[in-house]
Amino acid sequence: MQKYLPFRDYFAPRTQEEALQLVREQGPAGRVLAGGTDLLIAMREKGLHAECLINIKRIADLGGIGSLPDGGLRIGATTTLYEVETSAAVRRASSVLSEAAGTIGSVQIRNLGTIGGNVANASPAADTTPALLVLDAEMEILSASGTRIVAAERFFTGPGKTVMEQGEILAAIRIPPSAPGTRTAYIKFGPRQAMDIAVVGVAVALKLDGDGSCRDARVALGAVAPTPMRARRAEVALIGAIDERSVEKAAEEACGEAKPISDVRASGSYRRHLVGILLKRAVKLALAREHAAA
Repeated sequence: MQKYLPFRDYFAPRTQEEALQLVREQGPAGRVLAGGTDLLIAMREKGLHAECLINIKRIADLGGIGSLPDGGLRIGATTTLYEVETSAAVRRASSVLSEAAGTIGSVQIRNLGTIGGNVANASPAADTTPALLVLDAEMEILSASGTRIVAAERFFTGPGKTVMEQGEILAAIRIPPSAPGTRTAYIKFGPRQAMDIAVVGVAVALKLDGDGSCRDARVALGAVAPTPMRARRAEVALIGAIDERSVEKAAEEACGEAKPISDVRASGSYRRHLVGILLKRAVKLALAREHAAA
């Protein structure tokens, strides 16, 4: 038997002001919809309750990719994952993000799903979030009282939970310019080669000097804790000369920092094992890249 989505009303505001008013009026019973690739499945298959849907996809100010005054990028929340994946501007400024976006689902899913939805859904296994952590990204959150900016690392508070409060909308993601000599990579592991949720995801960003030594490092892990997380001890291990010994040490530290659970997709011990393997592969991939860009 076909399952029908249990909602009473549907709204498609054209402006941010209209959307914010609807969010305030509907309260917890209203759910913000962009691509719907997570939300509609949760409503149909997981019992998520929503009396009305507020579709923000038609609000022009919430989409698109533009430049910030400091040379960074501003990516609107309703920008599709496929746009992020294929954007020349994103590839030049933050290729690890386009790389991560390209691992999500199928082309059809990426043409519908949005980066804001992938972030705001707050899945510990989301692919874009480790990339955003190593890029030191910020979340632009909109409410009737104005805009507030929250660092990506502080945005997630638990599985499916963020710092966003009732009446707020995720408007955009801000990515600061990368330092010269930055190399990045994202690698995930799943049972299938494509269209699978990450069992483990690892993103790295290495800021290299002219002699190849690392002056700063970022390591972020997905699907191994209640939220996407930075592996700070692994980052410290990568500072200085990057050789087999330092990479092994970083992998060991990252395994120790991970706090994975066991579920139907993998045991906690297997996930921890994968963290070390994927970190070493991600560092090797980042170092092999010719272009000193994120």
